[in-house]
Amino acid sequence: MSMTYQQFVEYATDLKYHSDSIDDGWSLRQYQCPMNRNFINYLVKKEIQKKNKSSLKSIHSDPLTEDKIPIVCEYHILYNPSYSCPDVFFNMWYTDGKLLSLEHVWSLVHSFLKQNVVHDKWNAITQEMHPFSNSPFFRLHPCKNTHVLEMLGFSSKNSYEFNPLIAWLSTISPLIGLEIDLSYGNQRLKS
Repeated sequence: MSMTYQQFVEYATDLKYHSDSIDDGWSLRQYQCPMNRNFINYLVKKEIQKKNKSSLKSIHSDPLTEDKIPIVCEYHILYNPSYSCPDVFFNMWYTDGKLLSLEHVWSLVHSFLKQNVVHDKWNAITQEMHPFSNSPFFRLHPCKNTHVLEMLGFSSKNSYEFNPLIAWLSTISPLIGLEIDLSYGNQRLKS
């Protein structure tokens, strides 16, 4: 079970084109590797989401305001050459710049997955250094990504009518607090 980098770029480009058509905020960026000067493509999305204060148990909670608090969320989808799969790094912080703790991020996992994450949280979502920016980001462990792709029946040898990267992202989105527009599910791959 693997995805080549060329397939990843094709699927990422397709996702970005659809994002542009619905103004969803995904951008395709490039990182220049300092070792060989090659450019590496990856996807980025930054947005403000409203999260329940009760799930955050935040010091920022104010009982006189509404029950939701704005959280800045940034998502990076990279290609992982070791696992030959997409890899998601994300960050969440309050509007004053204070990062959410790993415990807060675990608490934001969608309720139907929360029990599984609680039992295996150190192997699901962890905090690591981003490989391009060298700053701390949260990360869904890549072995989980390969598992999801296998469950979806992805094989690098097959061609697809629909984008496997979108199917994967839609599947993991409840783990990382990302909302996916339903129109992505109707998009045929433009290759």
